[in-house]
Amino acid sequence: MATYTIPIYYEPFEKQKRAAKLLHLLAGFLMIANAWGNFHQPTPSLLFVLVQISVALLSFLFVVSGTKIFRQTTLSNTIFRLAQVFTLIYASYYFFQTMHLNFMGILQLSGSIGLLLLLYSERSLYQPSTIFIDASGVRAPANFGKRLIEWSNIENMRIRNDYISINTRQNQFIQFETNAVLSELEMDEMNAFCIHQFTVK
Repeated sequence: MATYTIPIYYEPFEKQKRAAKLLHLLAGFLMIANAWGNFHQPTPSLLFVLVQISVALLSFLFVVSGTKIFRQTTLSNTIFRLAQVFTLIYASYYFFQTMHLNFMGILQLSGSIGLLLLLYSERSLYQPSTIFIDASGVRAPANFGKRLIEWSNIENMRIRNDYISINTRQNQFIQFETNAVLSELEMDEMNAFCIHQFTVK
């Protein structure tokens, strides 16, 4: 069974990557605020301050480094998110048990839960975005797995060197920007396959 794979530039994921960087920064600023507030207490915990500042600085470095120091992939993003989660859980425990600041503890705990949920939604962000075309239909990227557009729902489809265009039978127009240079032979072969699929189904 023929299967075609086309790399694409998926704008929603690119926007989410930029938002993810912003949230790395916000988590870092929260940790800096934790350290600053504790440092000005009568008896500050140097361990607490050191942990908060260290993870905050690493978070900032991850955002600004690009690919020079840390490869911004699913694995590295997961490592930094988990470091932030555990740092905020530690801060929550510290505020609850040592400082008896319940509001601050709840704030840290809420932040750690939010980062865990964010980590789950980010699992596909740093993977290469691709379109898969086979006999079952066209599989496109989505936030949770892949979105399948079945051939029976496709009225017309065209693969070009810059865009993949799909017209559905529900009058939807879907377009993806390709992220690879396709030869004329490849485009002709894939277009012929697609035309055969959506005309016979």
